[in-house]
Amino acid sequence: MSHKECLSILIFRKSNKRKFVTKAERLARAESAFFWEERNFWFTDLWDFKGKKQNLSPLAGRERSAAYPLELANRIILMYSLKGDVVLDPFLGTGTTTLAAIGNCRNSIGFDLDPGLFQTQFENLSSLGESLNRIVEKRKRNHDLFVQTRQGEGKPLLHFNQNLQTPVVTKQEKFLNLEKIVELLRNSDEEIVATYSPLFSAVPPQPEPVQAIQPTVTRF
Repeated sequence: MSHKECLSILIFRKSNKRKFVTKAERLARAESAFFWEERNFWFTDLWDFKGKKQNLSPLAGRERSAAYPLELANRIILMYSLKGDVVLDPFLGTGTTTLAAIGNCRNSIGFDLDPGLFQTQFENLSSLGESLNRIVEKRKRNHDLFVQTRQGEGKPLLHFNQNLQTPVVTKQEKFLNLEKIVELLRNSDEEIVATYSPLFSAVPPQPEPVQAIQPTVTRF
C-alpha cells in the first residue's frame, strides 16, 4: 500500500528586498536564472516528490535519517539563492541540502548534533560529483524537450541563450548558465572544495562577458 505524507514549506525573508547594485551582482543574478517552464512548474502550491530511503550505515547510530528528496533542496536553492551565495543547514544530517548547494555552485555551511552522520555525509560526497552533474544535464535536456514541443505547437521563442545555445521564452533567460562539477576535493575532515566548468565549453562571443566560475566551499 502506498503512503503519502503532506508537509508544508515556510518561506521567510530576513530583511528588505535584495538589491543588485554592481555589474557583477547583476550578472550573477542573470546567470542564476531558471527557465520559463521551470518557473511555471516550481512556483505552484503543491509539489509531489517520491520519498527518500531512510537506511543508514551502522556508523550513524540510528535506523532512520529523516532525509528528504534531493530534488526538494535542489529546487528551493535554485528558486531563492544565486551562484556564490552561502546556504546554511543547521540540521546537516546526511547532507541533502549541502549536496544540492554543491551541485548548483553555492557555498554551504552545515552542522549537526549527531557526529555519526558525518561519516555518511562524506561517503556520499566522494562519489556524487557525477550524480550531481546528471541533475544539471537533465535540466538542459528537459528544456530541449520543451523547446521541441513549443516549436511543434507553433508558439514563439523570442530570445536566444548563447551560453547554452538554445532558444528561450523570456529576456530573463538569455544569460542563464549551467555548470558541471570538475572536482570535489576534501581539504580536511570539515571542508570540501568544488570546482566547476561550463556545461558547454565552446561558446560563441557574447554581448556581455560570462562571470568567472568561482570554487565553492562546504564546511561542517
